Amino acid sequence: MKKHLAQQITLATVVITLLTMSVAQSNANPISPQEQGLVGLGGETLFVFKSDSDLNKDMKTRVNDSHDRLRFILNNPNLKSKDILVKPLGNYGAKITANGQLIVPIGVAEASAHGSTPMQLAKDWAFHLRQVLPKLTARPDLFARSYSLLTKRSLTKR
Repeated sequence: MKKHLAQQITLATVVITLLTMSVAQSNANPISPQEQGLVGLGGETLFVFKSDSDLNKDMKTRVNDSHDRLRFILNNPNLKSKDILVKPLGNYGAKITANGQLIVPIGVAEASAHGSTPMQLAKDWAFHLRQVLPKLTARPDLFARSYSLLTKRSLTKR
């Protein structure tokens, strides 16, 4: 009986040690927002991917694609919340668009990772985007513009 108890204590000690090492290692190497699936701009989190892969693309690719599309879409200073729409993608899922431009497609894998359906997740994300994106269009510091464009803009406002 004492031998069995000693084995259990030893096993528990090993498990606790491994868990402690794992936590310490994860704190030493923080995961970048991109690796977490975070899509954000200007300090605002727009949405977070939870699935490692969806619609035949890995998380990193989906984050980069969404970020690039958003930066392009936000170059339109007249973006309104009503311009952000949710559309079905047939059997594949749903998509969120702004002025006809794709923001993000959402497949079954991503929706399942959120405990939702593609259409419902798209509606939830679109609701948030309608609140946040029009405010971000007023932030020229978020966009990659050439010096000449910035100069022309500042000259025309004077």
